[in-house]
Amino acid sequence: MNVGSAPVETNVTRDDGVEDEIASYLDLENPKSFFLFAGAGSGKTRSLVNALRHIATKYRDTLRLRARHVAVITYTNAACDEITRRLEYDPLFVVKTIHSFAWSQIQGFNSDIREWLRTNLQTEIADLTAEEAKGRAGTKASAARLASIESKQRRLARLDEIKAFTYNPNSDNRERNALNHSEVIKIFATFLLEKSLMQRMFVEKYPFLLIDESQDTNKTLIDALLTVQQAHASRFSLGLIGDTMQRIYLDGKENIESALPPGWETPEKVLNHRCPKRIVRLINAIRSGADEQVQEPRDDAIEGWARLFVFPVDTLDKPAMEDGVRAYMTTLTDDAGWSDRDQCKILTLEHHMAAKRMGFEQLFEAIAPIEAFRTAFLDGSFAPSRFFTHSVLPLVTATQRGDKFLATKIIRETSPLLSKDKLKGSEKPLDQLRTAQAAIDSLMSLWANGEPTCGAVLENVSGTNLFVVPDGLKAALAASRAEPVISEDDEEADPVGENIAALLTFLDCPFSMIAPYASYVAHEASFDTHQGVKGLEFDRVMVLMDDGDARGFLFGYDKLLGAKAPSANDLKNAEEGKDSSLDRTRRLFYVTCSRAKSSLALVAYSTDPDAMKAHVTQSGLFNEDEVYLGLPT
Repeated sequence: MNVGSAPVETNVTRDDGVEDEIASYLDLENPKSFFLFAGAGSGKTRSLVNALRHIATKYRDTLRLRARHVAVITYTNAACDEITRRLEYDPLFVVKTIHSFAWSQIQGFNSDIREWLRTNLQTEIADLTAEEAKGRAGTKASAARLASIESKQRRLARLDEIKAFTYNPNSDNRERNALNHSEVIKIFATFLLEKSLMQRMFVEKYPFLLIDESQDTNKTLIDALLTVQQAHASRFSLGLIGDTMQRIYLDGKENIESALPPGWETPEKVLNHRCPKRIVRLINAIRSGADEQVQEPRDDAIEGWARLFVFPVDTLDKPAMEDGVRAYMTTLTDDAGWSDRDQCKILTLEHHMAAKRMGFEQLFEAIAPIEAFRTAFLDGSFAPSRFFTHSVLPLVTATQRGDKFLATKIIRETSPLLSKDKLKGSEKPLDQLRTAQAAIDSLMSLWANGEPTCGAVLENVSGTNLFVVPDGLKAALAASRAEPVISEDDEEADPVGENIAALLTFLDCPFSMIAPYASYVAHEASFDTHQGVKGLEFDRVMVLMDDGDARGFLFGYDKLLGAKAPSANDLKNAEEGKDSSLDRTRRLFYVTCSRAKSSLALVAYSTDPDAMKAHVTQSGLFNEDEVYLGLPT
């Protein structure tokens, strides 16, 4: 170092002023609402925690005097735990997931909840009854409708018996007095919009509400909170933190920045603290087709590596090619970690690819194309699939292993045959235990002649009442039982809706597909997706892209990377400002590439490798020497 030389300028503190900006908005006397743009690796959690610490330092005594709190909504339980830990478990802050927070606001309003449910159930029954009147008796569609009507009427009739409603954000909520996940969000949003007293109570209790991953927060609730903010702008600060390029769930609010009311502040974090310089340049190029946001790498970041390997879509031994890519990256980066599969994060951008490789392709193709089912199915909360993954599968696995203790524990905790009410009402509890064991024996007998279908398992469980069957499966089961006594013309004239049709296809799947599906959505498999790694980072990332396995469903990597022209529907959606497969693909590509802290290997199986290479080099995504057609020699 030269004595007396000027200090070297660095951009590491580039975004420090953003913290002060946010602090100025969190003012009890003059609150301002804001949307903080925080791209990949920008340290948004740090900014969130610093904002909360500022509130505690400045307003703790004032807030405590009036029993007021600061609310924080995060996307996952893990994120809640991390923020709570960083805040040293300060009781001033209420940090919850969206469902937990919504429930905490409506819990105890039993009369209001009852009336909401009554109105909602009556509307749904009326709609189904009208459909049944227009349909044809005896069809599968009719059987499904009648089963749904019966189930809803039964719930409606029991409403007045329920003294207090319950809800658990981490369970299936199948008890008679339990609300389901979607109902909790809808009820809270409705109460906020329609009950002025609840609005005033809410704003009084929480003068500051910060929402992390706001682009993926349920749009119904976001819209309700935006309305509340506008009605109480002088005493309520709503802070949204996120990045629309990282929106991966379809129930999140599209283009949230453009929906902000007048008067909102829009601070930005520009620095990427996670990725090396080469990968920051890549993700900037990826998102350039969607918006004008540009990140900077840290001056002290390494250069890093990003390479694209393109293979023909009909490559026979794809795992061998991927092993070859890792071997090449080991040499290129001089990083032995690439040679150990367990030290590399392997991401699939397309769920279908993972489903095919893991053995639950048929199950995936049954449910994932249905928009009303897709998000819950892919995050593991879809009630019909969860019935199999969280009730039936654990019991079958424990019984097949001979673990009687675990099997008994599962039945005691989840089966209506051994519920507290059932045991209390029985003069001979031992008989109930025998009934439960007989139900288990009946279920396990299905494996005597090979692997049963999900439908056979459902039929058996429904018949013995071993587990509570979700309403959607009840309707599908009724449709599957419908006697073929009418003409084909009637079935064609009154077909089952796409939801029931999807569930019927699901029930035709072998039960053996449930275990790999359960492993996948729990992020326990060797493959992971954009959902599973959201907010995480890894030294070495390999991304697999395969339109052949994806079958063009929802995404199109050949189209994004230039091997195919966009479809007419893509162009139409773009003209109308609607989400297209290109938009979805770009977002997921951005999320996965931006996980890498050191080196990134992209593996694409393309219908036209030459065209893909030409496009990615001409568009500036990659340099000529960073793209390989096949494995380098």
